[in-house]
Amino acid sequence: MARLILGHTTDSSIKIWVRGSERWPAAFIELLDGAGSSVASKKLLTPAQEFYTAVAEFKGLNADSPYRVKVAFGKTLADAPEARVRDAYTEGTFCTFPASGKPAPLRFLLGSCNLHSLGLLERPDRAWLEISALAKAHEARFMMHCGDQIYADIPLPPSVDVQHFRDKYLDAWDDCVPARKVLTELPHYMVLDDHELINDYDRGDPKNNPQLANMGMKAYWEFQHSHNPDSRHDEYHYHYEFNHGRVRFFVMDTRFNRDSELGEMIDVVQELDLLRWLTRYRDDLKFIVTSVPFVGIPRRSVEDKWSGSRFEKQRARILKHLLDKGIGRVVFLTGDMHNAYHATLDVSQGSKTLQLNELMSSPINQVTPHVRLQDAYRVDDAAVQEFEGLTTQARITPESFYGKHSNVMLIEVEEGDGVADVSYSIFRTTASENGPTGSFKA
Repeated sequence: MARLILGHTTDSSIKIWVRGSERWPAAFIELLDGAGSSVASKKLLTPAQEFYTAVAEFKGLNADSPYRVKVAFGKTLADAPEARVRDAYTEGTFCTFPASGKPAPLRFLLGSCNLHSLGLLERPDRAWLEISALAKAHEARFMMHCGDQIYADIPLPPSVDVQHFRDKYLDAWDDCVPARKVLTELPHYMVLDDHELINDYDRGDPKNNPQLANMGMKAYWEFQHSHNPDSRHDEYHYHYEFNHGRVRFFVMDTRFNRDSELGEMIDVVQELDLLRWLTRYRDDLKFIVTSVPFVGIPRRSVEDKWSGSRFEKQRARILKHLLDKGIGRVVFLTGDMHNAYHATLDVSQGSKTLQLNELMSSPINQVTPHVRLQDAYRVDDAAVQEFEGLTTQARITPESFYGKHSNVMLIEVEEGDGVADVSYSIFRTTASENGPTGSFKA
């Protein structure tokens, strides 16, 4: 059973997720430095109403330094060390981030769409073994999970019962032992997409049951969002920000608060936060995580993506803000489409021009057919859109496209004076095959 997840990390802190049990609800967490000396410890109860999950945050750590975590469980918080028990994968390692605002090289993993066993299919063990090896070989600082960490609606529609969703997490992260292992080997950032709830969830669609979504979000909080960065808003907003040195990240929630009747992929509160964040970090390299593509224009299910007609006004507002404020150095990170690519979006309005980049990696594990670029996306003139005086053209770099399942992307950043070299490498996770590589400046 997954007992430990390393979560949000800064230059001086980390969030550590633990899961106890009815029999062993008390968690004892010890933090050790790189030399193996104990530097801090905490104990907490894992409450039944949170499915025995809890998060402890350790602060006052040294920047850019290695640490080790050890977790044991007891029946009460008063249990002596000899009365405590340990489970498999209750020890982890991580490195705190570089000092905030300090330029530093960065390597991280991007993935999404983790089709787990579902009781019917082969377990995704190999995919997670490959991810573990990649993270170690390239000293990845964290992994970004871009949505569909579970498939709550496969093979059958979910019931309005939080236990249904909890069981899917157990299937994804407990049944697959290598996934449990990876969750302890480096920090993890997560955001939901539709399959954490139900396919193509949209609160503006009358077919969607809000009670069902609330059950899914309860489990999402317990297993994923609780170890993400804190939100500046109430519990019903799930977007967040974090930094690695001088590289900035804004992670969108494009699913729970999506309302197509209002033309909102993200609600007004999140949109304002995004625009302020873009302005605040105008001159820094910025990654925006979106569970559905912002740049690429799919040939199918386009109305579920940013390029769909229902969301074009909001997409245009974001692009116009970038143009009007002269904001560049923006890279979108996405998943969802069961392929990988590097794409650019050329934006113009009058004499103002801008180019954005997008990197996609998906799926971590799947059984969907391989696809070709021209079959999956609009290309050439078909990828030109005009709206309210704004002209955009999406281009997917042909040599970057990887239409084979399953894959994960390694992203590397080397910062220079006002510009960064961003490189990407795509790795197959269920076969011995490396995918395309490439780079661009941002």
